[in-house]
Amino acid sequence: MSGLDYAVRDKVLWMALLALCLVSAAIYVFWALPAMPDTVPVHWGVGGVADGWDSKGSTVFMGAVLPLLVLALLFAVPFFDPRGRSFNRFKGIYQGFAATMTLFMVVMGWMTPLTALGLLQGGGGISINVISFGFLGLLLVGLGVVMPRIEPNYTFGVRVPWTLADPENWRRTHRFAGPVFVVMGVVTLASALFSSTYPAVTLVALLVALLGGTALVALYSFLLWKGAIR
Repeated sequence: MSGLDYAVRDKVLWMALLALCLVSAAIYVFWALPAMPDTVPVHWGVGGVADGWDSKGSTVFMGAVLPLLVLALLFAVPFFDPRGRSFNRFKGIYQGFAATMTLFMVVMGWMTPLTALGLLQGGGGISINVISFGFLGLLLVGLGVVMPRIEPNYTFGVRVPWTLADPENWRRTHRFAGPVFVVMGVVTLASALFSSTYPAVTLVALLVALLGGTALVALYSFLLWKGAIR
């Protein structure tokens, strides 16, 4: 595939994501917002049951504006990163991440109207936490698979002082982080299945997996820098 073909494909991807956000925002503002009751759920507990409410007007930012802002940020990152050229060496990975994150933000923005209109269960069955934890789990597993292929940069990947200072530390840390992120993703996926039944256990498991996994990767990078790991 020629450079021109790649450029066209890139433009098509970003335009498609922009169209998705704009269409979603238009439907949200012109259909969902008028259809919702004045008071709507805006927060859910680990068990998937709504535990916070607000006026429907307060949901416009999350439902219509935030996905556009996230997309704009993701598009701009390679241009503002001091090592932005390295993104060309893992462009497919970054674009896949950008597309997944944009879709995730659009889906999450619709959680309030879908729940308020009775189209999504507030607890048990297919609830907001099944969707959110499931999406996040798949994203973490996907990142774990591609983590070793992410090149050094300042905005995407494991960005701790020791990886940013040493390309070899970056390479080895990301190779180590791959399986760790897969495990974190699997635990998050399991949480999607059990969050409604065992909310307390789910919360503990999530915290241990996400915080523990992140800390483990950072510790590995630090020990590499100190020479404790060869």
